[in-house]
Amino acid sequence: MIYRAILFLALIAAPAMADQIELSNSIQPAETDRYGCAIRPRPDRLTFRSFRDAWRSVAADDLYSLRRHQMALEAGSCDCETLWPDWSIIEGEFEELGFAAPTGTDSLHIAWSAEEYFPVISDLRDRLRIQCQEAE
Repeated sequence: MIYRAILFLALIAAPAMADQIELSNSIQPAETDRYGCAIRPRPDRLTFRSFRDAWRSVAADDLYSLRRHQMALEAGSCDCETLWPDWSIIEGEFEELGFAAPTGTDSLHIAWSAEEYFPVISDLRDRLRIQCQEAE
């Protein structure tokens, strides 16, 4: 009997609340960087949604950031394709580093980022900013 009462109340309340529901369009405008380039979102294959695997998404972001900055500086270019290459540039390395391994843990990312990412990323960002401002 209580289930019928709940169902009845839900059916009555639905029309009254229909105007309060906000619909969301899944197609959102692309986010852009300081140079007007569309920022490529992390692909689903490199997005990990569980709490236990969230570090893998951060690892993918860090690896992509490091490699894209290095590649843009080496190319000496500030065009959008160079600044935001396809994410496939890191897939092999992501696996080689063990970030994709089922037995991998966040300690892999912590150790890698302490040795490879944090010591150089600030300098790379600064150098790329200078390179691209001079190109304007």
